[in-house]
Amino acid sequence: MIMAALVFYGFALNLAVPLQQQYGALPVLWRAQAFALLFTTPLGVYGLGESTFAWHSMFAMLGLGALGTALAYVLVADNAGRIGSTRASVTTYVIPVVSLVLGVVILDESVAALALVGCAVALLGAYLAGRSRH
Repeated sequence: MIMAALVFYGFALNLAVPLQQQYGALPVLWRAQAFALLFTTPLGVYGLGESTFAWHSMFAMLGLGALGTALAYVLVADNAGRIGSTRASVTTYVIPVVSLVLGVVILDESVAALALVGCAVALLGAYLAGRSRH
């Protein structure tokens, strides 16, 4: 399942370039979200009977969806149209680094040496991909 997600992320980012250049980032993402809603609604309806509503969960989901996901996807789609899919994908390399820093700063988590090595590798990958001219 993870491999399929990786393949589709790469496919989507390359597909986003010509679509974003022709229509703009927001129309492309609105259409993508409409299809996602269409295909995931049956799963949500199926699990509705086993869930309970809580306001704090709804506000957390809205904040994460609007700021953490929607804004990020708009920026990536916009960058893909302007600088190409390879260089726009560099943003995904930074996610582990930001996660590690936020875990330490906000949650007072400890950091394993291997996690620091992983962050260094991710940053090196971002640097190398960002230098790409294709």
